[in-house]
Amino acid sequence: MAAGAVSGRRNAEAMLVLLSAGFLALAWRALEAAGFDFPTGSGRILTQFLFVAGLGHVALRIVAPRAAPVPYAAAIMLTAVGLAFVTRLSPPSAQAQANWAVVGVALMAGGALAARRFDELRRWKYSAAVLAVVVLIATGLFGETRGGARLWVTIAGQTVQTTEIIKLFVVVFLAGYLADEGAVLSLPRMRFGGRTYSALPYLAPLVLTLVAALAALALLKDLGTIAILLLLTMAVLYVATGRVLFVVGGLLLLAATGAFGYVAFDHAQTRIDVWLDPYEDPDVTGYQTLQGIYAIQAGGVTGEGLGLGEPDIVPAVQTDYIFSAIAEELGLAGAMGVAMLYLVLLIAGLQVALDSPSGYGRLLASAIALLIAIQAAVIIAGNLRIIPTTGITLPFVSYGGSSLVVNFLMVGMLLGISEASARERR
Repeated sequence: MAAGAVSGRRNAEAMLVLLSAGFLALAWRALEAAGFDFPTGSGRILTQFLFVAGLGHVALRIVAPRAAPVPYAAAIMLTAVGLAFVTRLSPPSAQAQANWAVVGVALMAGGALAARRFDELRRWKYSAAVLAVVVLIATGLFGETRGGARLWVTIAGQTVQTTEIIKLFVVVFLAGYLADEGAVLSLPRMRFGGRTYSALPYLAPLVLTLVAALAALALLKDLGTIAILLLLTMAVLYVATGRVLFVVGGLLLLAATGAFGYVAFDHAQTRIDVWLDPYEDPDVTGYQTLQGIYAIQAGGVTGEGLGLGEPDIVPAVQTDYIFSAIAEELGLAGAMGVAMLYLVLLIAGLQVALDSPSGYGRLLASAIALLIAIQAAVIIAGNLRIIPTTGITLPFVSYGGSSLVVNFLMVGMLLGISEASARERR
């Protein structure tokens, strides 16, 4: 790739990063105009974001100068939206979110540097699968229960949601396994020595890993992550094999898991009942869902204005219902803008996959892009009451350090793959 093209990519990224800085500065001004009571040190929060957004761009000029410009720009814009709304909805949490953004951008740069040699991850696929199950078991033994699910572990005074970490392990396993076996699984039957054999036995390692992880998640009562992993597995299997059979099987398994959760877990039953009829108990179990719907309706097309709505009456709005808050104060236009950012990030990730000359690189990039997009789609659909709520966070936007850091790390891996592909094409 020519030096001018390399510089052009990073310059385009710089312009997009400046847009995210401009958005956050404008959001701060809008909150001031609305008479919002900023948390102590709010100026530091804004300055810290502007500094780390620029520093991340500079780091990419050094470690991944040829990488695609869009993934980091889209991620940092979503982070700007998230920081504005976390400040608006939960002022005491704003500084912590800004601090986690610093950690996330640092890991993104490190991930981009390391992922330039992404092929080395391939040999660790089964280790990643084992680690995913081990982390889940450790969470079951030492974790804390919140909202009916046992998902959190306290490490050095910081609360970590371990299911965010296991998603990364599952991505590494899926990409490595399907890079090895995808060609076989794409064939309904194989001929060898004059005999015909089914390709399904080659699914055994995948099925065993998935069953172990889902069983552990079921014991932790985390049906949201179960849904995400099933959808991810189904999507990556289709990318690797092109067989609709795996999509149908995944959807049937997802439906069966939902039915099992409804029967086995009280909090899952409550979520499904509320999804079907939130008006049955509007003051208790249906309150959060109804307030989220009312917030979206109140926003109209252009919104109430940042700081002028009442999204903070929605319980857990900064984590579970932040998309509803965006729809109320920025309107349908703002909410669609956020949804489009996820679509842009998905397309950029899939373009990184298409550009990779390595089969493993294509699957790893696809899995990362699809995971972020699936998580976003599931939480947005839950806020819109298209599906039951799952309790997972909106990537880069919802309050939560574990999610923010892991998602930035995955974006860094995307950029590392993109850099490696560009170097190979030179």
